[in-house]
Amino acid sequence: MTVSVLTCTAAEVLAGQWLSRDNSKGINGQLAIPEYQRPYCWQDQQLAQLLKDIREQKLLCKELSPGLPYYLGSLILHQEGDKLNIIDGQQRITTLVLIASLLQQGQNFPLVHSLEFKHPISQQQIKHNLKWLQSYFSEQQEYWLSLLDFTKLQFTLVITQTEDDAYRFFETQNTGGVRLGGPDIIKAHHLRAVASLHQKAFAKQWEALGKLDDTVNALLKGRYWQQINMRELPSHQQQKQLRDTIVSELAQQTGNGADIAFGRAYRQLGLAGEVSQHLAQQGYELRQPLNAGVNSIRYLSYFRSLYHQYWENPDLPHLPGLKAFITWLKGLEGCGYLEGLYKACLLQYISQFGENQLEKAAKKLFRVVYSRRVSNQKAVRENSIYAFIRETPVLDWVALSYTPEQCFHYLDSFSLQVEGSNLDSNSVKRRFIGTVCDFFKMPLAPEDYKQHFAQALTQKVAGGLK
Repeated sequence: MTVSVLTCTAAEVLAGQWLSRDNSKGINGQLAIPEYQRPYCWQDQQLAQLLKDIREQKLLCKELSPGLPYYLGSLILHQEGDKLNIIDGQQRITTLVLIASLLQQGQNFPLVHSLEFKHPISQQQIKHNLKWLQSYFSEQQEYWLSLLDFTKLQFTLVITQTEDDAYRFFETQNTGGVRLGGPDIIKAHHLRAVASLHQKAFAKQWEALGKLDDTVNALLKGRYWQQINMRELPSHQQQKQLRDTIVSELAQQTGNGADIAFGRAYRQLGLAGEVSQHLAQQGYELRQPLNAGVNSIRYLSYFRSLYHQYWENPDLPHLPGLKAFITWLKGLEGCGYLEGLYKACLLQYISQFGENQLEKAAKKLFRVVYSRRVSNQKAVRENSIYAFIRETPVLDWVALSYTPEQCFHYLDSFSLQVEGSNLDSNSVKRRFIGTVCDFFKMPLAPEDYKQHFAQALTQKVAGGLK
């Protein structure tokens, strides 16, 4: 792999001065955005965070180390003829170009006029962000002119001679451990929010949680996939976007305050007016608002414990039927994306009702969530789960129910349909149906195979649960 690495300021990048400064390395060309790159998509939140970080760094340096630059990370470039294609860094570079143009520094930076954006999404987002930045700067333009010194913003440039090398380096940066993952970043965020006297104790508690990725992914689904504020999650292949989502939801958007656990309670009123109050569970609500520090650490610890106890290693001697069901469910073929949704549903139910009728709930949730395995023609794709949850808000059915019985009513009202193609003996769909029939002890009816399966499973799960 042939890689050139150098350090330069944002001013040098925007002006192209680093090319003449380092032409001994044979680097030449003009920065460009390849057509295959994803569009420019930074929104208000990312813009505000960048400006906040720069402002805080400036104030810190003023007190401790005047002149210390603010590091904006690495730019990965692929030299292709007379172009230097931006492989990683488009969002940051474009945002700096917008800021420079608004602060009337464009005459000093040729890149402001030469960078082209052909994707319509990029063009629309640039219009929006220019308007947002203009409003942001309007009342304090002189302040920001003095604060945003592009000579004090620093990049590391990584330039490769082949596209394969560029993407190999990009993958190393994003998945090889060089950059912190989402749970690592939120760990640092919340430990900083804990009083220094207790930081060591909570750091040990966090380390004892082990690998948090699967638990966090289930929590994100439960928090994002809700009708009142439905949001789409990045694909598991979009590691950087997924990391940013974790940081946003479980760190940046947390508030300040005490360790608060929300939970469903009910009050029973006697004939004489006396009141007795009962709690359905003793932990945290999955969708509850969070505060930075102790609150978020204990919230994650609670759900990590639930995930381990009821899914990862279901040690449930008092619930043998549930343990057998979960163990069987984890071995199903071709259901990975459905399993992700199911785990979110299970945690949502336990966070509201504890173990109250949990085995019954687990099987009713299975009938709804795993319906996609038989209602699709062939494979269950990742993006189809989001479409399914928009049409069938199963997480909301759980979250909005006051009692398990009310939740069961919603789940039982779901109509299970079996799509008739690909039901030959060698298909994944057929094997899934056979496995389900074996587990629930439902004999197959060859004369009306798909209708019989839907009716039998509905009767077994929604009706008797023997």
